[in-house]
Formats: sequence, structure tokens, C-alpha cells
Amino acid sequence: MTLKRKITTIGHHPSIIRDLLSGKSRSEIRMKIHQLDERARKNAENLEVRSFIKKRLKQVSYNSYRVDPNGRMRLNKLCCIEDWENYEVKEMIPKLQDIAYYDKCQGILARKPGQIHRKDWEWTLGIIAMKRFGKLNNNKNNTALGIGAGKELILFYLANHLGHLYATDLYSTKEWESFAPADFPDNPSKYSPFPYNQSALTALRMDGTQLEFPSDSFDIVFSFSSIEHFGGEDYSGALKSLKEMERVLKPGGIAIVTTEYIINNKNPPDLTNQFYNERTIYSHLIDKLDVMKLVEPLDLTISQKTLDKGIIDASNAVDWDTSRIDDDFKQTNPYVVIKLGNMLVTSIMLVFQK
Repeated sequence: MTLKRKITTIGHHPSIIRDLLSGKSRSEIRMKIHQLDERARKNAENLEVRSFIKKRLKQVSYNSYRVDPNGRMRLNKLCCIEDWENYEVKEMIPKLQDIAYYDKCQGILARKPGQIHRKDWEWTLGIIAMKRFGKLNNNKNNTALGIGAGKELILFYLANHLGHLYATDLYSTKEWESFAPADFPDNPSKYSPFPYNQSALTALRMDGTQLEFPSDSFDIVFSFSSIEHFGGEDYSGALKSLKEMERVLKPGGIAIVTTEYIINNKNPPDLTNQFYNERTIYSHLIDKLDVMKLVEPLDLTISQKTLDKGIIDASNAVDWDTSRIDDDFKQTNPYVVIKLGNMLVTSIMLVFQK
């Protein structure tokens, strides 16, 4: 460590002077400096997040966010805690929170009835969109394609309401075994939460950026919080996947996509998880498509109640999904927005039509 660096470090953490005078070893002092730096970093991140929330409190749109309990649910939007008050959402979510499935999974990547989690919001708005555009209403003629579909409960629900559903994922890497187990294509019923039409569900090992289907094949294409993991520079993997969705979708068909959105407009954390913000959601995704268009304008409003009651820290989010925390915590800590360092991240729903 240079003399300048030593002086700077002591200036930031004067308490280490006592450690130097008391004769503590270099390794002990390095460890303490690391701990102090980490604490200072977290304090700075927390201050930045609190400042953002305080600033939002003064904005009219932030305070005036409302959901009509009896009206049609808006589709293209951010996940807000008030959305659970809408009748379409209230009607659908209980069908996706199966207690038998929760017990079967021991609470891992599953929710008990009544718990608020953004994944259920994603599935619910996706189903509402399918119904609204006449693609689901027990229409056994419609065919759907899921991209980065894993073993999610919604696959089995849709298999009971569509002519046929193709679920695609890599189904090979140990890194994603909990989400997309390698044996799923051979035995989907092993993971089913309830009885389903087994003849209507086919699972295939397939790269979401290289779909092995002819053009104009599907009435519905969907991907729930997967495209941000598809890699490439400047969101190229995600865009390549949406271009493939655009290609395989029939004219008049709909594409339903959720991904990660940074509410406070920070840059994404790394190239592995390419989260979007207010600028990049348009410049690197929506505006790059040729024939798929949003079915309605995109609303990027986040509500006061969501930021007051719907934020959980990233470490708690992991525990929430792996059932390392109890139901009392889940009941009082809705999983709507995740705090990742100085970023606030939630789900964004995009519904396109070709």
C-alpha cells in the first residue's frame, strides 16, 4: 500500500490508528479495513436509495398511483403492490398458489395462498393478456411457446387451457437445476403441481436465442424473467430472443415478456444479469423490434405503497424463495421490489402483438 493510500485509508477510518498503536498484525488491520469499507459502502447505498424514495414522495404521479379494483388491469407496467387489489388479479392468483405444490416443493420457489410475490403477478398478468386477446379462453386451437420456461407452475395451468404448449429451456446446466432440471423434458409430470393434460405439454431442450421452429407458428409466445440471463454485450442475447419470438409468432399473435427493471435508473450490475432501466428498455429492446408492437403504452410508474411496503433486501429475497425464512416474515414482507446494493429492481410486463 502506498503512503498516499495509507493516509487516505486512515482519513476514512481513523479508528485503525488505535489498532496500529496497539500492535495488531497487518492481516488483522487489513481485515478491519475491509469490514469498514464494506460497511461504508452499504451505508452509502442505503442513503442513495432513501434519497431516491424521498424524492419520489414529492412527485405527483408517484403519490397518485391508483388501481381500479373493478376495472380492466393495465398490462404494460411495473409491478406495484396495489395490483393485488384488482378483481382480475384477485380471481387469478389463488389458482396459481397451490398448497399441495407448496408442500411438494417444501416452499422452494413456491408460495402459499395469500402471499405476495412478483412471480405470481407475472404469471397472472400473462394469463390476463392471453384471455383479453382471445388466445386462452378454453380455446383448444391455440398453440403457445414458452422460452426459458423451466418447470414453472404456469406450464401445467396452460396445458389445461391450450391446444398445445411447447416449453423450452436449456435443461442441462447445474447452475439452473432448481429452475430448469435436466430431467424435465423426459418427465414433466414429476414436477406437476396438479393433474394436467399431459398430451398438451411438450418440453424441449432449446436455446432461447435460436428457436428451432418455422416462422409464423405460434398464437402465444411467453418468457417470464428469463431474457435478462441470455448474455451478450449490450443486451444482445435478450434482443436476439425477442427477434426470434417475433419470427415464430403468427400475425395477430401476442408475445408476453417480463424482465428485470431498475426503478431508480441505475446501470445494470454486470453482463450476466442485464437488467433494464428507463432508457434501455426502449433503446435496447422495444424500439429494436420490427413488427411486434406494444398493445398499449408502457406505464413506468411505481407507487408509494410499493416503495413503502414492498422492498426486500437481496439476501432476504434469496431466503424467501428457498424457504429459509418463516411464513410470518413472508406475510409482512411482500416480495415486489428487490434492493440490490444501490439499485431497486422489480418486474416489468411487456405485451406485444404481431
